[in-house]
Amino acid sequence: MKKVRWGILGAGNIARQFASDIAFATNATLQAVGSREGDKAGAFAAEFGIPRAHGSYENLISDPDVDAIYIATPHSFHLEHSLAAIRAGKAVLCEKPLTPSPDECRTLIRAARAHDVYLMEGLWSAFLPSIQKARAWLNEGRIGEIVQVRADFGFLAPFDPDSRLWNPSLAGGAMLDIGIYPVAFNRLMLGRGPDEIKSVIRRASTGVDDQVFSMFQTGDVTSVLSCSFKCNLSNTGSVIGTTGRIDLPNFWRSTSAFLYENTTLAEEFLDDRQGDGFEFEIEAASQDILDGRKQSEIVPHSLSLALQTDMAKIFGRS
Repeated sequence: MKKVRWGILGAGNIARQFASDIAFATNATLQAVGSREGDKAGAFAAEFGIPRAHGSYENLISDPDVDAIYIATPHSFHLEHSLAAIRAGKAVLCEKPLTPSPDECRTLIRAARAHDVYLMEGLWSAFLPSIQKARAWLNEGRIGEIVQVRADFGFLAPFDPDSRLWNPSLAGGAMLDIGIYPVAFNRLMLGRGPDEIKSVIRRASTGVDDQVFSMFQTGDVTSVLSCSFKCNLSNTGSVIGTTGRIDLPNFWRSTSAFLYENTTLAEEFLDDRQGDGFEFEIEAASQDILDGRKQSEIVPHSLSLALQTDMAKIFGRS
């Protein structure tokens, strides 16, 4: 079976998850890793059995034996690094958020189309089997008419003004780092975006948001979404209807989904993943590339731009 030969741009924590889970994708192989620090790239390659380690991003992108690049750098570098890979003719899977703003997102999408290469945002939760099962239950009308959506994601993050979470120059803030998950969950469950948004935003001393509470109104459906670096939240995604509800514990990395008819548990779904969950995204993106598609059907360019637009509107921007 033909496999896509992947290179990882960046050697941080999220790159490690990709490198671990690619072993469980049947149509992908890890060919190279690139870091600005040669020793770090070498150690990363040795740990994961990667054939090639590059001491620069430029060398990774120009590697003729790499078909696709996974961008695993901080948000503020996504546009720069994705554009470089696109212009080199490489397929690109860029970690979420695709960019920090709608304008940068549009720039990246235009570049991918101009160079006729594959581009997908690494919104890995969209590919999880439990998320897909929840969407199937909704399409079957198992909870009646949807009334509410609730999703929150929060953890206690130690304050460090120089870290990517808290540093505005690195596109820090709770919304871009983890708030995108509740916003994406809302669109994935409803199939459309909000008509109206109201928000309460709390900011850290560095100026980045550390807590965001939003209420979306989508037709007759009210969604309550929140994210926080200040406390641990329940991290549950729920869709509540007139005759039941669907709950996904730890929805952003969910391994299960629970369907209730009124208050009675009617059905439970458990996935049989081998890795931590990135393998579903890797498998899907690799198959898209092998089949000659230029974007994903599950996370198309339009969804990435819509998420950027939703997040911008939360802050009163267009």
